[in-house]
Amino acid sequence: MRRVLLTAHKFFPAHRAGTEVLTLKVAQELMSRGYEVMVVAGNPPDLDARHCAGPQTSDYVYEGIPVHIVEEPLRLKGYTFRHEYWHPGIAAHFEGVLERFAPDLVHIFHAQNLSASIIEVSRRKQLPVVFSAMDFWLICPVVQLRRPDGAICRGPSCCAVNCLTCYTPQLFPPLCEFVEAIEKKYSSVFDVLAGLPAPLKNLALEGLYRSYAASKTPAAVRATIERPDVLRRSANQLQSIMVPTKVMRDLFIGKGIRPELISHVPFGIDVAPLLPYQTKSCSDNLRVGYIGTFSEHKGVDLLIDAFQKLPPDCKATLTLYGDLEQFPEYGERLRSLCNPSRPNSAKITFAGTFPNTVLGEVMSHLDVLVVPSRWYENTPLVIQSALATKTPVIATDLGGMSELVKHEVNGLLFLLNDADALCSQLSRLLDDSSLLGRLRDGIAPERTVSEMVDDIESIYRQVEQQRQVGS
Repeated sequence: MRRVLLTAHKFFPAHRAGTEVLTLKVAQELMSRGYEVMVVAGNPPDLDARHCAGPQTSDYVYEGIPVHIVEEPLRLKGYTFRHEYWHPGIAAHFEGVLERFAPDLVHIFHAQNLSASIIEVSRRKQLPVVFSAMDFWLICPVVQLRRPDGAICRGPSCCAVNCLTCYTPQLFPPLCEFVEAIEKKYSSVFDVLAGLPAPLKNLALEGLYRSYAASKTPAAVRATIERPDVLRRSANQLQSIMVPTKVMRDLFIGKGIRPELISHVPFGIDVAPLLPYQTKSCSDNLRVGYIGTFSEHKGVDLLIDAFQKLPPDCKATLTLYGDLEQFPEYGERLRSLCNPSRPNSAKITFAGTFPNTVLGEVMSHLDVLVVPSRWYENTPLVIQSALATKTPVIATDLGGMSELVKHEVNGLLFLLNDADALCSQLSRLLDDSSLLGRLRDGIAPERTVSEMVDDIESIYRQVEQQRQVGS
């Protein structure tokens, strides 16, 4: 077994989050061990995909890895609500990719933007398929198991009734996008409406929108209800499902995925660039940091709120690394929270993004990293990277975060969505000068990509042995 095709929902250089990093590192490690690899991924924009134009696919090499991209024009071609999890057009295209590359095994790191139909195509061609679960996409269409009101969810209920009030509304565009579409596609209709007095125009547009939503609702509801069964069947066709956390294993089994398919394979990271940065630079302040996406589910606003609850004369700084423009509305909200009239705002810095190659250096100027996420988070690689540089972590006491961060050992935990509780943990570091050192001493060596790939190769061998026995 020497040819492996890996899939991801997004990939470098356009996308650089944890799944992309781990897929790249595993691909490179496999290649160093003599495997021939290729990555197949989607390329969705962060915001509006409605007007994407251009080629349906693209090919390139990134850091030695051949990459095949399914671009948005192919993903959106003939798009229906069901295509989010079962896309016949991508299935047909993927079959051609399999014929050209002729892999011995397909290793899925993510199927979002490609859909679970790639599993069915691979199995139909009698290829073994293994799955490394990066998040909860297999059981949750919004991947985070988090409802619109912020409540944590354990997945679809009977007939996906709870998803009808969570996921289904997200299938419809907001009114402003609907109005924009009317203006572009039906300009004569829009011109008539534009000539009406504003109250009548708005009433007419709202009426058209309600009619549109009513006509699409049956299909949206049907797609939502069918999704859990389709993905459960797809998951149970897999030869192995690797999960990084115990909570994910329990959640998957609870939704009907066969327990014998599931193996606990924690993530590993490339520690070599990080180990030289375990010594911190000098500072009179407690240097608090956040590194990651600026999005609501990541809880950056919660961190800002907690930091501003510290005494105004505290000797602490907060540095936030991320892109304020990736999700502009939330970025603007974060800016507004740092209004100069609010306490400690002058001590908060938006430092932008940085290349992954300087992560160790960035960590050497932080005393503690905060991960205030509002969802299970699986296994954030940034936590492992922080620990590799002897940087204690304060994290939400939830899911994979609490499996990596051991309270009072290598970091501190606080209650979900509780700014006061987070502020209390930050205060402890300010009030007890020895606590930070004790936490640093409690940090154990981090698991490496090589160790992770040792486990992955073991899964590959098991799958190959099962296939030989079955043939």
